[in-house]
Parts: sequence; structure tokens; C-alpha cells
Amino acid sequence: MAHPPDAGQQGDRFLRDAQLPVRPGGRRSRGGDGLDRRAVLALGGAVCWTGSSMEDVPFEVLQRRPRRRAERAEYEAGRQGGAWIVTIHAGQKPTGGYSVEVRRVERQGKRCIVHYAVVEPPPDAMVTQAITYPAAVVRIAAACEDVAVAPPLPRAGAQER
Repeated sequence: MAHPPDAGQQGDRFLRDAQLPVRPGGRRSRGGDGLDRRAVLALGGAVCWTGSSMEDVPFEVLQRRPRRRAERAEYEAGRQGGAWIVTIHAGQKPTGGYSVEVRRVERQGKRCIVHYAVVEPPPDAMVTQAITYPAAVVRIAAACEDVAVAPPLPRAGAQER
């Protein structure tokens, strides 16, 4: 299968941005935790060749609590150590069982967009009878000038118009 001429460059950029554990020469490490560089580059080339978007951005959902509780649905974004830290708040919920699930992050021009969903508990689920404030904290290492969320939410601290 022929690859576009820039597939290798895009694969190298993907590996660098994702910071995936690959040993020099594409060899696997002894523990089996490395990735075969040639397979990743071939996959990247196949994705480029089929015309699919290479705009998806690697991200990490952090296992930490947000700095504050938000009464309403909103998001916060700030730079920390060269990466964006984005917190998506679902707002106050009447019971437990709600969560914020980050589906993907994509780059559109110079802006990264975090796609998320607020997951509700099933109607017959046994849930905690307490007010909760579900949120998710995401780290994006990509070089974006700004971030947004989809579906849209107001940005915390921004003036409403």
C-alpha cells in the first residue's frame, strides 16, 4: 500500500505529541510496554491515506478533584507547565450517579476543542441521595492557543452577554 509522502512526518509528530513510550529503532522494550514505531507510522499513513482527520489530539483525564464546586455547568481552562488544564463542570445535580465523560479532543486551527458528555444514572439505579457536583479535569499537551468545549458551555469567570 502506498503512503502519502508526509505520512512518516505526521507519524513522528503524533509520537512526539502523544509522548508514547517507544524505544529507538522501533523495538519493543522487555516489559512489552513499548510500541512498534513502524506499526504506528503505518497506521498513521493509512489514516492519512483514507482521508480521515488527523486533527485528534492526545489528552489525559486527570484523577483529581477540581479546585472548586460549580453550581452551574461551565468550564475552566488555564496553562500549566506548557499544557492546558481544562475542567468541565456539569453543575449541581440532585443525586449521585452523574459524571462527565471526555470523549475526544480535536484541533480546529489554533483552537483545541474538548468533546464531552454528561452521563446520567439510569432511571432505576440506586444512587447516593446527596447533592453532587460532577466534573472532569483534562490535560492537553498540544500546542493550542485557546480551548473550548463541545457542547458549548460558558467559561468560568467570563462576562455573560
